[in-house]
Amino acid sequence: MAVNTADSVVTVRPFVSTTDGAEVIIGDTDRKVYLAIPAEGLDILHALAEGRTIAETARIYERKHGESADIEDFVAVLADEGFVTRGGEPAPATEPAHEHGHRTIKRWSFDWISPATARRLTGPAVIVPGLAVILAGVVLAASDPGLLPGARALLFEGGNFALLTVVSVTLAMIGLSMHEFAHALAARSVGVSATLGISNLMYILVAQTDISGIWMASKRARYKAFLAGFFVDAFFGSLLVAFLFAARHGVLDAPNWSVLLASAALLTFLVRIGFQFFFYLRTDIYYVIATALNCRNLMSDTERFLANGIKRLTFRRDKVVSQAGIPRNEMRKVRVYGAIWVFGRIFSLFALVFTILPVLWVYLEQFVLLAMGEPTRFSSADFATVAVLAGLLNGGGLAMWGRNLWRGWRRRRAEDAKMLARQAAAG
Repeated sequence: MAVNTADSVVTVRPFVSTTDGAEVIIGDTDRKVYLAIPAEGLDILHALAEGRTIAETARIYERKHGESADIEDFVAVLADEGFVTRGGEPAPATEPAHEHGHRTIKRWSFDWISPATARRLTGPAVIVPGLAVILAGVVLAASDPGLLPGARALLFEGGNFALLTVVSVTLAMIGLSMHEFAHALAARSVGVSATLGISNLMYILVAQTDISGIWMASKRARYKAFLAGFFVDAFFGSLLVAFLFAARHGVLDAPNWSVLLASAALLTFLVRIGFQFFFYLRTDIYYVIATALNCRNLMSDTERFLANGIKRLTFRRDKVVSQAGIPRNEMRKVRVYGAIWVFGRIFSLFALVFTILPVLWVYLEQFVLLAMGEPTRFSSADFATVAVLAGLLNGGGLAMWGRNLWRGWRRRRAEDAKMLARQAAAG
């Protein structure tokens, strides 16, 4: 493992930068890696890019700023993130250093949407009326809480279960697509590339829009991009609330099947809105919090902090990876978020054990009964519909989670070995 010394000359990869308060965000757009550094760090990067040694860069920095800086440690952090390499070292892989181990099945690009079109579709002319609809929906729901659906809405009592389930899932997929499309539109409105893929958050199969380049935009643009999907869910959920309110109070003479579908669709929007607040995962609200706290690597730093804690408790202090490069104020936020991360994951595991797995077990049990010719809760069509959907959604999410846990463990071992080797070489 090569270690930078005062006489080292490093290669600086091409990067872009933008000012964010007292910090500067640098980005390697090819690898989609973004890092916040002190504003003075740009002087160091520019000097290194000119071919200066670390010692020469330190002298230039001291002359300009009137104080010394630990350039070697700063360069080590940049090397960990792949922004610099020492002569003779291989260029960093295309996978980001803070990639969280998720793999997508396929990606579709939204870059065909022009920024001008996206700005029109995400501007005040759309947002203001949308907020009015959301406010109206909240008022109607508050005036008649009984119209809000519970889990039984998915049983479609009094309707054709199989048919309404298929239509309901189709509507849910359309709603999810609009949610992700909103993220893409908000990103494209400031010229940021956006792609859509299928991934997972723990055992939950999700669609995710990659707008990582939004870190190079202003905070206002970031908030807009991260909250765009939330806005769309609240807007269409409010329209459904208005429909159900009108049907419930005799304003509309709606057929029963439409009320059943509207209730089920509203439930999916409410669940999706509620899920965003599980910010111990990489949800939309997580990214809002990370932006507000100025912690772009909040999740990755927290996971390493917790891993270091486990190593200390299990008497493996020699395996602890230093986080000395993280500012003290930011490290306090990591510790607080660490507690949220732990309790959130415990909650999710309880939900898996006591909700998801029992539901899958019921489906399996009914399948066995059907195969043995015994009475079952569902007809053949009902069972086939539920079995296929459960297998694709729940089974797919569990399979991707298991695969990513294994890949993530291997990746973290490789990263930790690299950092420990650097710490040992540095003495």
